[in-house]
This record gives sequence, structure tokens and C-alpha cells, in this order.
Amino acid sequence: MMLHFLHPYAWLLAGLLGVLIALYLWERAKRDVEVPSLLLWDSVPVTTARAARLRFEWLLALQSLLLLALIAALADPSLDANDAAKTAARTVFVLDCSASMQAREGRETRFDTARRTLRERLAALPADDEVMLIAATQQPNVVVAPTTDHAAALRELAALQATDTRANLDAALAVARRAAARGDRATSVELYTDMPRERLSPDWRDEVSLFPVGETDDNLAIEGVQVFQGRFEDPHDAHAYVAVRNFARREAHGILTLTLDDTILSRQGFSLAPRSVGGFPLRSIPGPGVLRASLEIDDALAADNLAYAVVHPARALRLLAVTDSPRLRATLARVARATPNLRLELVDPQAYHGANGADVVLFHHIAPALPLDAPALYLAPTAADGPFPSLAAAANPTVIDGDDSHPILRGLQLDLPLAQVSARQIDAPAWASPLLTARAAGREVPLVLAGERGDRRYAALALDLDTDNAIGAEHVDLLLLLLNLIDWLAPADDGIRVVPTGSVEAIDHLPDLPRTFVDPKGATWSEPAGAAAVVDARFAGEYRVSADGTQVRVLANMADAEESDIGRAEASAVLVPVSPARPAPAEARAGGFGWWLAALAAALLPIEWLAARRSA
Repeated sequence: MMLHFLHPYAWLLAGLLGVLIALYLWERAKRDVEVPSLLLWDSVPVTTARAARLRFEWLLALQSLLLLALIAALADPSLDANDAAKTAARTVFVLDCSASMQAREGRETRFDTARRTLRERLAALPADDEVMLIAATQQPNVVVAPTTDHAAALRELAALQATDTRANLDAALAVARRAAARGDRATSVELYTDMPRERLSPDWRDEVSLFPVGETDDNLAIEGVQVFQGRFEDPHDAHAYVAVRNFARREAHGILTLTLDDTILSRQGFSLAPRSVGGFPLRSIPGPGVLRASLEIDDALAADNLAYAVVHPARALRLLAVTDSPRLRATLARVARATPNLRLELVDPQAYHGANGADVVLFHHIAPALPLDAPALYLAPTAADGPFPSLAAAANPTVIDGDDSHPILRGLQLDLPLAQVSARQIDAPAWASPLLTARAAGREVPLVLAGERGDRRYAALALDLDTDNAIGAEHVDLLLLLLNLIDWLAPADDGIRVVPTGSVEAIDHLPDLPRTFVDPKGATWSEPAGAAAVVDARFAGEYRVSADGTQVRVLANMADAEESDIGRAEASAVLVPVSPARPAPAEARAGGFGWWLAALAAALLPIEWLAARRSA
């Protein structure tokens, strides 16, 4: 227990006690009085006279006690049960590290402005206050746990960088809320972001002190680079398309350059109206390589001015079809003749003894165990105990749903004309997902199932292509579906991958040796043999992973309209404060008795008045 005063400066009024005593002494001072004789005064000792002037007075004591009670009541004393909880506080700083925070505002970026403001706020805190620092990225990162080491927090703050990804502010503020809920200190949460308060989740608007930054909307972005090239198509027959979006509310001008590896393919100036999109086709590609699109423009955000795509070299694919159906054999042979780089081999089910070097094995009607030497496609399986158990026939299936984001269904119309194609109702194993669903005889029937077991891909197509013209002119989508399935089962791997920023890409097929990583900013680090080779694409650009001469390139594109749309017209560079959470009164104060002293002073006042009247 310790005694504290809520208003300690009230004790400066104690000087009035000296004034009271001075007035008392002045009142009692010797005065000139005319008397007829000094005979009687001469008989009084001097010491007795002085003592009479300094004798104890009840009135003076009452007045002094009354004055002290009033001053103490103003000071508001209390006994504190937890001194540290009352005097020290905790501030949780949440810093937005999203891509839009890299936008330039004058001479510095939004992130630099927010970090500088946060640094000033942190430096101004009392030394015994706790601080906590949370970096709001895709997943909240507690950079500094609650600590009173402000110097360490400043060092960690200086090392932070904005990424080329989104920030999950809700998750970061949820972590901050848990810190505030501990209740052992008065806690406040401060958010440094370019997100206006109106666009925050309602759960946080009244809980955090917001330090908004950023106003400009001056930004153009490469919204996407798409290469149109089939798995079996020669690169000379491929073409590309680049989309550029103007996010500003004024006309913008720039230059778009397309290069294939180190060769410039095109370079053209353009103008875009406010809030519009421009398309730039590339109809001729000279060969395989990395297609790079870049914008030359003086806008506020640079991370979305660069994007990559890959033009793959032509590669033959061996398809081993295990079937005894003459009609399906003829259909597949016709498809192979019309598809460049697709090599077809046919074998009877009784003669099948393994993939024998084939890239994909197709099983028709039969359903042997999953092969371990190649990916496999099960076409209309009829066995009830195979990897994709067959339950019954399904006549006249009608497509009702499909995952058109999956590569297997890319470019397909989901309303496939399936009236003349039979199908099987197959059961989905736990490791496979239905990608295309139909309705037949009142039941939902999965038409396409796909999944991975170990390092192999496997799929099932419930549709039976063993019918006349099953993949002819009337059913072009079925032909595309078959080719997409084969492509997905055995994807081309030339050591180059294109991913969006924010992806975590596992790198396989590297020797089990120490790996070297290089990120787009030139940072280099190594991982020991046996460790998982993973690229966390936090920045746009090229990552390289190498081991014993084998190299994998990961090209990360920032194609995120929400982050590229940097306009923050609602934001203002002012603090919107919110009162910090306080510990419960029982934890901080054991009892305040300023009002008791005020009551005592009120009780002494009539007593002093009566005593003053009697002494008059």
C-alpha cells in the first residue's frame, strides 16, 4: 500500500498556513496604550509577558486544522494497491505493411511517414511504459512483444519494410485486442495505415487511435499479362495480352515495353482516360522464354509497374491409353494426329504392365490401383472397388456447377452439351475434389475429380467418350476438357513459375543439398540440406533458388486491384484519439479519501465559527 495524491500541486496552498500564523501574531503584537501608572507592570516578569504573547490558542488550532483539511481534500489522497499498474501504461502500435503503403506522397512514402510518426510517438512515452509492435502483413507479425526496452523497439521498427501484398488489418488488430484485454496496465492501441476509418471493420473503429496517411490516387498498374498457349502448342503459335489500368481520376500517359528474355518485342506510348483499362495484344512471339511487361511512368506506386509471364517451349507428351474399345482408340488417334507434340500409345488391358516411360496413363472402364510410375486418368471407371469407385450409370447428365478457376476447366463453357454422352456415378475418395458437377436422375453426379497422392496427380472423368462423335465438332468442350486433364496431370516444368505476390511456393525437384536463395531486392541467404525449399513471395519480381547447379526461378506479380487503387480521399493526417482501456478500479486504487477530508473540513467550519465568536 502506498499513499498517492491525485492532485499533488494542491499542497502549494499549504503556504496559507504561514499567512494564518502571521495574522495571528500580528493580531497579538504589542500596541501603545496610555496608562495612568507603570507601578503594576513593573511587578510582571518579562518572561511571563512573552509567554503570554505565544500561548496556545484553540482558535488558531481549529483554523489551522480546517485549512489543512481543505488543502488535503483538494490533493485527493488515496492508497494504491498496485503502484506500477497505476503509473505505467502499455501502447500497442500496429503498422500497416501493405503494398499501398509504398505509394509516394511528396518526398517520402506513406510507410516512411507512418514509421516516422510512430517513432516520434514511441520516443515521447515515459520510460516505464510498455510498448508492443505488430506488423500488419498477410498474417500479423508480433515484431516486439510487450517490453519497456524502447531502444530495442526502435531498432526493430527501423528494420521493417512494406511488402507487395495485402495486409490483414483485422487479424493484426485482433492480436492487439488480446494484449489490451490483459488488464494489468492501461492499454491503448494505435493504428498507422492509409486505410480511412470509414473503411475499417466496424469492430475496430471505436477501439483504436487512427493515424491515417496518404491522399494521392496517382497510379497506373499492369493488371495482368496472359499468354495464350496450349500445353501442346508451339510457342510461335502463341500470343499474349497485357491489360493496363489507370486508377487515377485524371488522364495518364506512359510507355509499355514488352521483352522476351533480353529481346525487346514492342515499345509503345499510350494515354488512358481516368479510371479506365487499356488492352495491348502481342500477336507474334518469336520463341520460348520469360515475357516481361514494364511501364515507364512517374506514378506513386512502382511495385505494380512490372509483370511476368512464361512462353513454354514445345514438349512432346506420351499418352498411354489402356483400352480395348476400337471406337475410343480411333477417337484418341484422331485427337493425337490433330494435336502437335501429343504422342499416343495404345495397349490392351491384359497387356498393361506399367507406364513404361509414358507421361500419363489413361484407363478406360478398368480401375487398377493408382500407378506409382506415372500420373493417371480414369475414364468412366466401372469397378466398384477401384481408386474411384463406380456406383451406377448416370444418363443425360446436366452440368450444374464447376470450379472455373481450376486449370482443368480453363476456357470451358460450363453448360456442356452432354445429352448424347453417357456417364458413371463415381464416388470421390477423400484425397480428390470434385471440379465439375452435374445432375442426373435427381442426383448430383461429380463429372471431374482430381487430387494428389504423394508426388503424383490423379484424376477421374465420369463421362464415357466411347460414343460416336463424343469429342467431335458438336462437343469441342469435351476435347478441351480431355486435353486440359492431360496437361494438368503432367504439367510442363522448365524451372520457371509465375505466382501472385503473397503466395508461398514450395520448390521441389532440387537436389537434397544446401540451397541458395536470392530475392527481388538482392538479399541472399542459404538453407541447409533437408530443409524445405519455400519461396515466400512478399515482393514483386524474380526469386532464384539454386542447389548444385540446378536453378528454379519464381516470378512474382503484384496483380491486386485493391492495393493498386491507392486513392485515399477520405484520409487526413490527424490523430483520431480513443481513450485507452483502464484496469478495473479495484486493481488500481484500494481507496480514495479526499471526500472524507472535505467532510471533516465542513464539520470543523461551524466549530471554528463558534470559537471565533466566543474569543471576540
